[in-house]
Parts: sequence; C-alpha cells; structure tokens
Amino acid sequence: MSIKTELLEMTERTARSVSIPAWAHAYIPEPDPDEGKHTEFGILALADGGAGLYFAWLGDSQRGMPEKYSEAWLLGQTPLDIARRYASTDEAECSIGLAAISAITQSLYARAGFRPEPAPDTAGALDAGPGDHIGMVGYFPSLIDKLRARGLRLTVIEQHQGLVQRDGNFEVTLDPSQLAVCNKVLITAATLLNDTIEGLLVHTGNAERIVVLGPTAGFFPDPLFARGVTAIAGTWLIDPAVAIARQRAEQSMGDSAHKFLLERDRYPGFERLLTAACS
Repeated sequence: MSIKTELLEMTERTARSVSIPAWAHAYIPEPDPDEGKHTEFGILALADGGAGLYFAWLGDSQRGMPEKYSEAWLLGQTPLDIARRYASTDEAECSIGLAAISAITQSLYARAGFRPEPAPDTAGALDAGPGDHIGMVGYFPSLIDKLRARGLRLTVIEQHQGLVQRDGNFEVTLDPSQLAVCNKVLITAATLLNDTIEGLLVHTGNAERIVVLGPTAGFFPDPLFARGVTAIAGTWLIDPAVAIARQRAEQSMGDSAHKFLLERDRYPGFERLLTAACS
C-alpha cells in the first residue's frame, strides 16, 4: 500500500470515528512568488483550530486556484471531501487535499490530548556534526549555506539540471541513489505531492536519521515512520485566523505559528490516538 493510500485511509477512519468540525477559515492565494515577498502558504482551518498549510508557489499548476477553490465554496465543503482530493494526480489539487489531511490530523491530536513538541530549529533534528554526510532532497538555500559554513559534506538531490554542481564537499545531483552514502537525510514534504517520496526512501537504508520537513508536514506521520523516517518537522498554527490575516498582508506568520518536531520514538501512533479521541 502506498503512503498516499495509507494517509487517505487514516483520514477516512478518523472521519468515521469522530465528528470532524466544519471549516472555519480558508486562504487560497493566487501564486505570486515575487522576489522579496514572504513565502506564501494556503491555509485551511477547522472550527476547533486544526489547520493545514500548502505551499502556494508550486508553479503553473496552481494558477487560478482562488477561482477553482473559492473560499466561499470551500467553506461549504466537508473536510473529508477536500481531503479526498489528495488522491488526485494534479499537484495543485493534491496540495489542497494534503492540507485538509493535516487539518484533520491536528484535530484528532487535539481530541486525543496530544501535541508535538515545539522546536526552534527543526533542521537541528539531524544533530549534524563533523564526519556526517548530509543528504538533502530539495534545494533550501539558507540551510545549505549554514551546513556548508560548518564544513559538512552535503549532497543535494534536485530535479533541475541547472542546479547541478560540485564544489569540494558540496554536490547537487539529479541522482537519488547518492542518498545511499549519506548517514543523515533531510527530505522536503513536497515529495508527498509528486509521489517521489517512496522512491527516495529506497535509497536511505544506510541513514541513521531521516527527517521529513517543511511547513506543510502536518499530516499523520505513521506511513513515513513505518518506512524508516525518524522525525517529522513541520509548522503548527497557533492562531489560524491571525496567520491568514498576516499572509493576506504579505507578512510572515510570526507568533501565530511555531515549528514542531515529532520524533518517531515519542509518537503514540495513530491507533492509540484514535482510541483516545473516541473515549
């Protein structure tokens, strides 16, 4: 069973077991990745505060999303109906579906009395040090600069030929099999949208730490933990309404959100959470 199928099945089970509240807030922006602007995210939030984000700058596939998924229309749909769109092969539709799954995930967490721990530096989950060979899926310039400044060996897996380069301990390659020589790996949560995550994890068998990260990583972690991922680093919206207002104003979400780190060995598991939520 694929990660996508497992996430959808857990979401369906959640909706059958507990009453998922209606949508309370939605922000569906038109993609506009102008230089100098804060990174923009679409946001879906339930009436109980459970919220999910999607990266709003995926490219042309997201053009016209405010018309296709108007906020008035979306607020009239059930959370499960929107979550089911994660099954789509269209990346834009898939992204909004995964955001709905994240909102439902956080709603279940709240019912079960569980919340991942805040983390000021989610990339610190790697605990990288001298002698480590870091693998990174997705080109994160600021993080790359930090790791290179520490002299760490770094291999970045990318899909764009124009980014390929090699400079001493730093390499950008199109070949995901190079992850096999890395002992610590960071993978962007965007790989859950283009169905590349499973093919990448095939090459991480030698890694002692595998972290899936990104503001959109709010979904059930169970399928990833079962495949060797050791931690999920995401963003928790403390006040979705404020976060949306700041995104509309082209501002950072600031203190309306915080980063979290969910370690595999500190996660109770979907079955226990579902049982707790139903009790």
